[in-house]
Amino acid sequence: MSRRTPRDVERRRSPRAEPAELPEPVSVVGTRLLDISHGGLAIEAPIPLAPESSLRLRLVVGGVKTELETRVADCRRRTSDRGRPWGVGVEFTDIPKETRRRLAEVLNPKTLRARKRPPRSA
Repeated sequence: MSRRTPRDVERRRSPRAEPAELPEPVSVVGTRLLDISHGGLAIEAPIPLAPESSLRLRLVVGGVKTELETRVADCRRRTSDRGRPWGVGVEFTDIPKETRRRLAEVLNPKTLRARKRPPRSA
């Protein structure tokens, strides 16, 4: 029997999507977007960022760039062969109404592409 730790508990309020699942391009200037939801996103970082710290990001949704204020919710070392070994989860703290509306359109479950998942083994 495995023991669950507080880090294992799902705290997200809304489902997340990977960039390949989105119907139009979404990115963060200067880093790689790992996933995004209505409430926040995950990015790669070259250094660890302190939880609860503020982080200003430039989010690009369908070619439209917006500056956002976020709060670092989590930072974990990733197993990656790339140059950015940290995964940083951030929560949106100040997001313009128009950007929130555009995200809602992009993250609409009816328009998300199905993620290809490997078959489960028995």
